[in-house]
Amino acid sequence: RQILLVQRGSTNARLQHNPDGTFSERPDQRDQDRLIGNFVPNRHIFKGNFVWEIPGTKRGYRILKTITNDWRLSGVWTASTGGAYTVGTSFQGAGGNQNITGSPNYGGRVRILGNPGSGCSSDVYRQFNTAAFTGPSVGSVGLESGADYLRGCFFQSTDLAVAREIRLGESRRVQFRLDIFNAPNQSTITGRNTTMNLVSPLDQTVTNLPFDASGVLIPSRSLPKNAGFGLATGYQGPRTLQGQIRFVF
Repeated sequence: RQILLVQRGSTNARLQHNPDGTFSERPDQRDQDRLIGNFVPNRHIFKGNFVWEIPGTKRGYRILKTITNDWRLSGVWTASTGGAYTVGTSFQGAGGNQNITGSPNYGGRVRILGNPGSGCSSDVYRQFNTAAFTGPSVGSVGLESGADYLRGCFFQSTDLAVAREIRLGESRRVQFRLDIFNAPNQSTITGRNTTMNLVSPLDQTVTNLPFDASGVLIPSRSLPKNAGFGLATGYQGPRTLQGQIRFVF
């Protein structure tokens, strides 16, 4: 049986502002709560671990047995299905909520005109179909699109540790340990530029696409620090090692 943990997001009050200065809750408040109030951040989260007492040498020289015996290998595997995310907008001018919806309490949401894709791609420059989105128009009621329609890539990480403890007497011992984080050195994409910059609500020209009109990649928008719309901006941390020696007495 599959159990989904649904998380309720924060939905602002939708207030109708009247010319005489009074206001009331809009009748479509429930529509907003249903559309963007519930989402599933991660559908599945996995965790596993193991401990292996590595077999040593039982025969041979004493020094060989001393080197090879009493080692322990342990590991933790963590994984999750892709996290949910959505596309947002920003405007160079006249992009305030009141200019779009007529209310300062809620803003417009992106309009989805086609198939945006899954939200995960091996192409770092096209994590989703940017052409599937356009901004909200003047007169929006803020219900153009919901949440949870794009999801990142499957994420997994394996951390290992190799350790050995040597007794030097009744109460003294020394331990050698090497931790290897992200041992396979995987580089899953963990972040994307999901903000579509537009000129204004009346001019829906996107100003931060990573490609020019001819489809050529723009160098200044090809790196994570100045990433264009739809570009990968973050990656899983690389393999790192940490060693330690502990002396207990």
